[in-house]
Amino acid sequence: MFRQIFLYGLIGGGSALLDFLLFTLLYGSFGVNEYAANVISVHAGIAMSFILNRRYNFKKTDRLLFRAVSFYLTGLFGLALSQGLLWAGGALLQLPVVPVKFVSIFIVAAVQFVINKLITFNR
Repeated sequence: MFRQIFLYGLIGGGSALLDFLLFTLLYGSFGVNEYAANVISVHAGIAMSFILNRRYNFKKTDRLLFRAVSFYLTGLFGLALSQGLLWAGGALLQLPVVPVKFVSIFIVAAVQFVINKLITFNR
């Protein structure tokens, strides 16, 4: 279990870094709306995370369609949670968007680990 949490964190860290850098590039450098930039960057992170977690962390090669759909739906739930946190932090609390995005990544990652451990990569 510790190994899985460690690898999930490592892979998640790489995926979160991709998510954060892509978000920052799209939003900060290209002026893409923060919600659109978040959708794009989160999808890139989901794809990277699934590929690496499936192969190197949970080492599951069976039930590819179920696992991919489950992981993706978990990622979409994370996206909805992330969008809500961006809205709450930015629009509601008037906090700077980029730091809110940074903090939201850790909250979403914790929730997604539990879901993926219990459902996506359970058997």
